[in-house]
Amino acid sequence: MMPPGGGAMAVPGNLASPGLRIVGGLIDFIILLVINGIIATILQKANWLAGIINFVADLAYFGYFWSSRGQSIGMMVFGFKVRDMATGQYPDMGKSVLRAFIWVVEVGFTICIIGAVGWLWQLWDPQKQAIHDKVAGTIVTTN
Repeated sequence: MMPPGGGAMAVPGNLASPGLRIVGGLIDFIILLVINGIIATILQKANWLAGIINFVADLAYFGYFWSSRGQSIGMMVFGFKVRDMATGQYPDMGKSVLRAFIWVVEVGFTICIIGAVGWLWQLWDPQKQAIHDKVAGTIVTTN
């Protein structure tokens, strides 16, 4: 029986596929786009407030899912889990929110080369880590 946060340490054979991670990220992006669109529609007279609430909602979405389940909805499709590199457990709320912050920044900058490099880094990294993984000290595994 495994502890609640899962205890599997990653070995090179069970690191998640970078291509499928990007697809999972796109699923999460679409979910958040819908949520953010609803919030923006409700608060259309206060765009600045909608922006702040959307940013907090994005961090809360990932913070909750990654710290409690080890996976966001987009990752559930492929059975991927985020793990703390030091412990093999799901990242705590602090690491999850830090990882989410970098993830959201990368998405925001994906229209330019800086964000794209952050996402694509996992394609050539030996641990298949994107920049948001490196900053938070996490990896993504297939179990």
